[in-house]
Amino acid sequence: MKYDELNLQKIREVPIFDVCSKLGINLYGMGKLAKRATCWYHDDKHPSMHVNKKKNIYKCFVCGKGGDVIRLVQDYDNKTFVEACEWLVNEFHVVLINDKSSAPSCSPTLSSRLSEAHGEISKDSTRPLDCARGDKGKVEMTFVPLSPSLVTRSLSLNSQFCKSAVSAGYLTEPQLRHAAERYRLGCSKEGGVIFWEIDDQQRVHTGKIMYYQPDCHRDKGHNPTWVHSLMKDKLPANYELQHCLFGLHLLTSDISHQTSSVALVESEKTAIILSEKFPDFIWLSCGGLQMFKPELLAPLVNHKVVIFPDTDETGEAYKAWLAVLQQAQRQYVFKYPLRISRLLENHASLEQKQQKIDLVDYIFPIKNESNV
Repeated sequence: MKYDELNLQKIREVPIFDVCSKLGINLYGMGKLAKRATCWYHDDKHPSMHVNKKKNIYKCFVCGKGGDVIRLVQDYDNKTFVEACEWLVNEFHVVLINDKSSAPSCSPTLSSRLSEAHGEISKDSTRPLDCARGDKGKVEMTFVPLSPSLVTRSLSLNSQFCKSAVSAGYLTEPQLRHAAERYRLGCSKEGGVIFWEIDDQQRVHTGKIMYYQPDCHRDKGHNPTWVHSLMKDKLPANYELQHCLFGLHLLTSDISHQTSSVALVESEKTAIILSEKFPDFIWLSCGGLQMFKPELLAPLVNHKVVIFPDTDETGEAYKAWLAVLQQAQRQYVFKYPLRISRLLENHASLEQKQQKIDLVDYIFPIKNESNV
């Protein structure tokens, strides 16, 4: 298999701590971003190999050997470059982009909506909140996660959501494969998509199973369910549900976004689709306005955050988002002011506001036949 630069970059983004674990390399130290290992290039009596999670590289400060995850697999497991790439792809379910065909032609309406939205999102069109600084900082809580094997076993493009996101024209097939791999989309036995909640320390909190129609709108006759509620007596000891933002794991595993510019929306579907349309942002979702709480924003205190609320004809949704953000800024010390967009409040039509649209509905107005 030929690996071009784009696919090699995707392979190099496999988290190095996970690669070490899979290879059986013991890591030492209490640091979250850097650990040590016994160097396998020489007779190392003390751990002199430094493994850097943030840069996703390793280096021995005695012999000078080091590199990325591909080189790690090559040297530690005695593989060729291609064999190392294939091992990483297979072991970590890296979704490669083989079809470089461009997106299908947009209708004039869709093209103009994308252009307009891109301009509004890219420019300084958001409202900064008052920089009232709290004194609590980021909260660290004891948390018992679910097994990551649950996510690994569920990975699939066979959910109705994945199929309809392409057939309904929201994403091309390569875009869908790329987004599904990044967001680790799973599939239930009944064809529901599993939106896993995985935090910035790669801990699995739970998964939301949702069902979609062939037009990529929610199947409202099939209520969402939660993975933790289905596990019952199989839950880890002392497990207590703590929600986190959908997509939060990208803040540490996706090194292509060095600017740490975060866009927060309500719907997981919206985050997934817009991550391919506007890749300059890391797109996260709170999963519903009723689930949006100030503590969900605690992991974002060091990032540049823009919030894109849904809209309605009374403006109540915008006010509800704003109230939560103001409360969060009183509780936590944010490095950058939180910003909230008025794009939909200023540009959506009365009919669109009555339909309670979100950003995807605004960009794809023809597809908005029902509320998603």
